[in-house]
Amino acid sequence: MENSLISPYVTERIRRFDGTLIGVCHSAPFMLSAQRDNRCVNDSDIISLQDQLPKPADLIVVPVTGNTLTHVLQCIENYSVLQKENVRLAINYASLQQGGTVLRDAAQHFSFWLYDIAPPGMEWKNMADFPFDGIVLTDEFFSDNYLKFSFPFLLASLREREAEIILRTPQLALPEHSYSDLQLTGWQQQRTSSQLLEG
Repeated sequence: MENSLISPYVTERIRRFDGTLIGVCHSAPFMLSAQRDNRCVNDSDIISLQDQLPKPADLIVVPVTGNTLTHVLQCIENYSVLQKENVRLAINYASLQQGGTVLRDAAQHFSFWLYDIAPPGMEWKNMADFPFDGIVLTDEFFSDNYLKFSFPFLLASLREREAEIILRTPQLALPEHSYSDLQLTGWQQQRTSSQLLEG
């Protein structure tokens, strides 16, 4: 059965700088079904995506925010499909702040990527203390900061945690080796608005 809510045409490819495809990110927030059992819509389809991905082992990044994230955190046992080794939940800084201890506890079950590292009023400690598997930089943040003296040190501190450092951009503007030299591990080809997650 085809999943009509998570279309293959609203995914963004994630690649290494040598062009190797490492996964995809859905560009629309993850949706819950209206079914009585409150399980994911076609959850097995979302993870396998047999006809949409070159191989099933690729990373699948699923944006969650607001009520959807709250529901996932309240019913962790219903979301074993999102706890698979190749699945990452994408959250933003607002969700990190609001999630508190519950979100931190959920990191024992889910793997998280942060898609918003520099909103106004951000406190570095909140981000530094959370066990993210990946950090995704916006094209705007990267463009504004990559020439600054402190930028390589920021990324080096993130790489020490063995987190993926991904640039989300419509296209690469620098030579590929420049990104690797700056400690980035890959890039996500942006196909929708600059903000993957709202609120």
